[in-house]
Amino acid sequence: MTSARVANGYNDTKRNGACNIDITNIASRVATRIVCLTATRLKTMEKQLATTFAIRYKDFLHATLSRYLGLADEAAFAELIAQFDWIECEGGVHLFEQGDPPDAAYFLVSGRLRALFSDASGNVQLLGDVKPGETVGEVAVLSDSVRSATIIAARDSVVVRVSAERLREWFIRYPQLLLNTAKLVINRTKPGNNSNRRGAQVGNIAVVPLTPQVDMAVFRTQLQDALHAYGKTLVLDASEIDRCLGEAGLANVGKDDAERYFRLSDWLDAQADRYDFVIYIADRTANAWTQRCLRQADRLLLLADARDSSALSAFEQTLIAPTSRRLIANTFLALWHPSNTLHPSGTQAWLTLRPWVSEPIHIRADNTAHMSRLARLVTGNAIGLVLGSGGARGLSHVGVFRALQQAGIPIDRIGGTSIGAIVAACIGSDWNADELDRNIRYAFGQNPTNLLDVSWLPLLSLFRGKRMYRLLGEFFPEPRSIEDLWINYFCVSSDIANTQLVVHTRGPLLRSICASAALPGVFPPVRVGDGLHVDGAFMNALPVDVMGALGVHRVIAVDLHSQTDTTYDFDMVPGPITYLLDRLIRGKKRRYRIPTLVSSIIQSSLLASEAKRNQARIGADILFNPDVRRFDLMAWSACDKLINIGYQHASQVLASHALTESLSAHQQAAIRMKTESP
Repeated sequence: MTSARVANGYNDTKRNGACNIDITNIASRVATRIVCLTATRLKTMEKQLATTFAIRYKDFLHATLSRYLGLADEAAFAELIAQFDWIECEGGVHLFEQGDPPDAAYFLVSGRLRALFSDASGNVQLLGDVKPGETVGEVAVLSDSVRSATIIAARDSVVVRVSAERLREWFIRYPQLLLNTAKLVINRTKPGNNSNRRGAQVGNIAVVPLTPQVDMAVFRTQLQDALHAYGKTLVLDASEIDRCLGEAGLANVGKDDAERYFRLSDWLDAQADRYDFVIYIADRTANAWTQRCLRQADRLLLLADARDSSALSAFEQTLIAPTSRRLIANTFLALWHPSNTLHPSGTQAWLTLRPWVSEPIHIRADNTAHMSRLARLVTGNAIGLVLGSGGARGLSHVGVFRALQQAGIPIDRIGGTSIGAIVAACIGSDWNADELDRNIRYAFGQNPTNLLDVSWLPLLSLFRGKRMYRLLGEFFPEPRSIEDLWINYFCVSSDIANTQLVVHTRGPLLRSICASAALPGVFPPVRVGDGLHVDGAFMNALPVDVMGALGVHRVIAVDLHSQTDTTYDFDMVPGPITYLLDRLIRGKKRRYRIPTLVSSIIQSSLLASEAKRNQARIGADILFNPDVRRFDLMAWSACDKLINIGYQHASQVLASHALTESLSAHQQAAIRMKTESP
């Protein structure tokens, strides 16, 4: 159940200052809201509540109204304040629904609002967040059109409601308001505002322990230390609240004790203004403090010891599930592992029971790098690495990763297509640059496309794919799942059964990797789930858009495609004997520089996604494009050269890129030294 408290024009018939709304469907929400907004008023309570709010936020309102209206006259300011309809919303309340009539505009005084869009299929997209001092709904009033999005209170919030009639009067009376609204419309429709980067802004993070074995004192200290690198941080639990405010039991006060309840609310609002991040440590019970933590959350972090039972508690079903649905895929499950854990396992069991969890985050105890990754993921500061397709040229990904690691640039999310999917899975296993280099050389030094794997009856493909499957299976043995990788991973494939792109974020790891790299005609299709999958490069050779939609702050991409300026001095393509002799006798000076059968298939597959690749290059914050065009797409024997080219190119790019500005002076100097050395 959710509730809204309304003053100075709106109240509820229960005479307790709260209006309970059962959100089951659009009709019930609208009907309940009408009851809430038109029911009999209690004049004394309204006046007291409105006066309290007006005094509490006087300075804030004065500054904001001056900015929006160009208002400087104190008498006019007081007149407008008297016309406000104050609403106190619990986290989860819907202010209005997509498709509703434009009956009012809203101004956010404190808390956080969230804008959601539902498409024709019922899929919900997060458009962005509304912060204190911003408005919603005024554009629909101005254009007299239905609401284009749903607005909910992302946390406990205080808003001012201005009716459509009154707002139109203000447009006439205060021309600057009309001008600012026009600017708002223009800014919201700019091409740059249509980015696929998720728009959620994170300030309050609720941490909910699910199992008793996690040492919350240790976790709290390590998380706070990690968060300090990204902003001023305050960590609060019930005992800390009581200590700071000098009153035992204050954290668990309910609305029935209005004076103490609002005292705590005011104090928490002040902390949100003072700190970049406020971490709410909830209890493992459904008490008033835990419920407040959940209502205040911009992001939800569930914490469990991976060794404990994954069984679902009633507490999670009644409180966690509704909160997670409200936050729209912002719920993480942090699984705490002993420091000697080699590979996570059993993650699927946790996630199957918790469909409201968007993804897991694995943490080794006492591992500062893992805790720092957690801090970046939950605060929206994550760095994602996307590795493109390119056959054997993809071995240069290894050199790029070494340069990134030496530069001290962490990777919090990893994904790729085809050969990029393979290397990305290795990085997702938490291998360092040396491990990646050693294992890639071992696997591809055996040439996954040699004659021993040729299909003697090539009805489905030239190669059987068994050699590739065996080589990759040594590093990603079944039944390991994608969810069991240390770093959050995805790969893409093309489902020829349904003619659509598939993004693999869960499920069998080995099969998903092989599906992403299954070049049609070269390797047979791979069965994953209900589909039949081939190489993802057909539909998305550089999935920067997929990474951006996962909520990263920066996207780093490695594109192996290069425009060629090759000219041909022959009229007819030679026969196989002539081509072979030219290659064997003339070597580097050969005349017929044309791709082989397998290379032709690969290059042809990339044509379909060329336009999308160009867009992906624009969407990357930092782009690596090593010049590997002189290497054949099946040149596995050129491993040394390809890795070195990737490393040298990435080092040069990093030495001058703005992303390195966040690194220490020592790290930047190290990058320059590597780049300048012969």
